[in-house]
Amino acid sequence: GGMAYEALNNLGHASVPVVVVLNDNGRSYAPTISKLSGSLTQLRLDPRYVRLRRALESRVLEVPVVGPVASRSYHGLASALREVVEPHVFFEALGVRYTGPIDGHDIGQVTHALERASNWPGPIVLHLLTTKGKGYGPAEEDQVACLHDLKVPQGVSTKATDEGALRPREEKKGKSYTEAFTKALMELAGKDEKIVALTAAMPGPTGLLDFEASFPERFFDLGIAEAHAMTAAAGMAYGGLRPVVCVYSTFLQRCLDQWNLDVGLHKAPVVVAADRAGITGDDGPSHHGIYDIHSALSIPGVSVYCPSDTEEVAPALEEALRKDSPSLIRYPKTLSPGPLSECYRLGHHRVVVEGRGDLVLFGVGKLASTCARAAGLVKDACGIAPRVIDPLVVRPLDEELLAQLVTASLVVTAEDGLCLGGAGAYLASLLEERARVLGTPPPRVLNLGVPASYIAQGKPDAILHDLGLDEEGIAASFMREARLYRLIEEPGEPGEPDQVGGAQLSRGEAPEGGVLAETFASVGSRWRR
Repeated sequence: GGMAYEALNNLGHASVPVVVVLNDNGRSYAPTISKLSGSLTQLRLDPRYVRLRRALESRVLEVPVVGPVASRSYHGLASALREVVEPHVFFEALGVRYTGPIDGHDIGQVTHALERASNWPGPIVLHLLTTKGKGYGPAEEDQVACLHDLKVPQGVSTKATDEGALRPREEKKGKSYTEAFTKALMELAGKDEKIVALTAAMPGPTGLLDFEASFPERFFDLGIAEAHAMTAAAGMAYGGLRPVVCVYSTFLQRCLDQWNLDVGLHKAPVVVAADRAGITGDDGPSHHGIYDIHSALSIPGVSVYCPSDTEEVAPALEEALRKDSPSLIRYPKTLSPGPLSECYRLGHHRVVVEGRGDLVLFGVGKLASTCARAAGLVKDACGIAPRVIDPLVVRPLDEELLAQLVTASLVVTAEDGLCLGGAGAYLASLLEERARVLGTPPPRVLNLGVPASYIAQGKPDAILHDLGLDEEGIAASFMREARLYRLIEEPGEPGEPDQVGGAQLSRGEAPEGGVLAETFASVGSRWRR
């Protein structure tokens, strides 16, 4: 909003011949709070409008016989007056000519208006009124989103070729993280009236429609303005409420300054629920949620919860709402892989695969289950299985876990977020610091994650495969580095099996498929010694 306003201000000041087309369909991702042409706020506060309204009311009522009838039509007259006065006043106060509103679906009217606007010597706004999805039956029947986020049916290819695609697999079955979040928020809000929910024009996709229906006075849609939503949440937290900001992970980038300085600096207990975290796929490079962990870790004091299955969402949200400091809960668009174990304690790590204690796979969020499968591939190839750790909470990291990992020989971390400055890099820095205090060498740490590049559209599993973040890629990376540092034996090497860390290691071959030597370049891996 601020950028658009300043752009109009600059255009008016410079008097350059630019035509701005305002497509006013009354919607963003969800219906907007009000159309520009129907907004009452500025108009009702304008003394000129108030005086004119009062004069019109008295004059109309004085008309003999038809006065009462005309009075009943007053609201229609006032509405028409708003259509004419308010947009005109708003734009021309900035030095920008205004014309409209006109029917944006009338091609003849639009063409004529564009021709006239193009001849105007300065900046001009052409205001079109349209209906989202008009003319397409399924969109017109979809009252919530008008098919804004239409998904390609399963089985339909979204690429020109199938190169790099995964081999066919059975359709995954699991639970939705968003639905788990909705259920958890509803239950907690029913017990605590201080809990409020905020969204930036996306109540449906972030799972807040039920909350809005049940707690309308505690639901706030701030329009397409994530920065405003974050600052509003900070203010609510200062006032004693417990705000939950529900946003797509990728759109958190729009409010980093507010998250950092309005929330983080003042330790405001704002919970950010980042949906569609990690590799999302179908919506293209702009919608991958790969920066949320990186951003949260750059803000001092923000707790970071990474549930690996839907059963962890509720306890994570409950704990976050008990804190007197900011929190992030991030969860993916893809369905849950299912529980990794029956028992876990939030705030403490869990061991998914016992394995070798000095060889560790550290899987963040949904990649914990991927690391468990990777450990099986390593065991098949080498006869040993690394220990697989699901941290559950990335910050603050479990002290007991740090004490274990600082004595390990190799720790390989995997996350579907930005590798640079991500959860793995954070773990490595903590281990280095702790080893320095102990006066011992830190373990070798390999961070696997998403490179600092724009990831093209595609199916999430196919993208993770290409990045070496599926089970084959993680297993290959683990074995390559373990062999490089003689922690497991090179394949085909003559002689008896090595003794490493007091355990005998057998020979084995790397699994076929996945990425091998290319892993480091493609994944954005980073060694720490």
